[in-house]
Amino acid sequence: GLFAVVDDAQSIYSFRGGHPKFILNFTKHFPAAEVANLTHSRRCPENIMKDAFKILKKYYSDWTGEQKLEYHKPGGEEPVILQFPSELAEAEMVAKICKKVIPKKKVLILVQKKDFFPLISQMLTNFNVPHECPIDLLPDRFEIAKHYIDWLNKPEDNFITRIVIEDLINTGAAKISGARPTKTTKQTTIETRIKEETCIANLWKSVDKKHNLYSLISSYDGPSSAISKIKDSFATLVDSFKNFSGENAGEFSKRLSLIAGIWSDPNKLVKDILTIVELLGSKRPTGVGSVELKTMRKAKGLEADVVFIIGLEDDIVPNPKSDITEEARLFYVSMTRAKEKLFLLHSFKRPRNISYGDLLDKKRSQFLEVLGRKSKYIG
Repeated sequence: GLFAVVDDAQSIYSFRGGHPKFILNFTKHFPAAEVANLTHSRRCPENIMKDAFKILKKYYSDWTGEQKLEYHKPGGEEPVILQFPSELAEAEMVAKICKKVIPKKKVLILVQKKDFFPLISQMLTNFNVPHECPIDLLPDRFEIAKHYIDWLNKPEDNFITRIVIEDLINTGAAKISGARPTKTTKQTTIETRIKEETCIANLWKSVDKKHNLYSLISSYDGPSSAISKIKDSFATLVDSFKNFSGENAGEFSKRLSLIAGIWSDPNKLVKDILTIVELLGSKRPTGVGSVELKTMRKAKGLEADVVFIIGLEDDIVPNPKSDITEEARLFYVSMTRAKEKLFLLHSFKRPRNISYGDLLDKKRSQFLEVLGRKSKYIG
């Protein structure tokens, strides 16, 4: 039998092939399926859920609709919307509130991208607030490199192999354009991407106890250029990983850099090393209770008494480079992590490495406009 717990409003991983249609069309594919709605809201107070539903109603036209929920936390506080004159003032206020509520309360800080973390982490440190975000502070290239190392140590693991394949077709030697299509992406680019992804997906049909994904790719002799490049990349990495001594000394790191698409530019390597040195040199406070920092993409499954969503300017959230419908679902997921109190924050100014648009006089997110309340300015 098949048992599935699904929520189309929480479909936020299109870059990995996820789409609400798989949920919305579930009964079409499985017409004999029995559907039972979960009508209890145990985590979120009623007023937070009502605001979150406003986002879905406005932007997600295919939504299955608001359920008549039984709230285990009826009423509750409305989300607090605050505007600050600068990112420094914003980070300072967040640190002060965190200092006040922990260790009695669990706190979660969510941002659109990891570039927000250094300033927030530094401010939390200044106020001696214990917090966790070491992995998310690392440059993306280190995370990608770790995927490859994990795979080389366990190539028979289908899950790790799949992650490395994603890295290869997104940023590596088998790169296929169109990973995150925008309004300007050509239809032919999208079609090519879908065609190659379909070829890769078809390999899964042959995965069984005798044939893992790596072995199938190693023996591949088909028309897909992407799989052929993946096959060559795997062979090159395995060879240089096993034979790294003598004349081959240093070959592995060079090949990894080129195949993974990381550090081929020496300036990026220098930048990443300096970032690591800075992180290792900083002393993050420890103690009872802690604040957790995460990107919004990693919010699903998490919960906290107090949640902050930072950077709610209209050129950051929603991300102008992403599909606004999925961005709305992402914001909904982020809002519904809160068990007691939700802070929605935006700033008058934001630095260049974070903003997609103007640096000053930034408009608040259109998602905040949907909530129908003004921001309280904190000068």
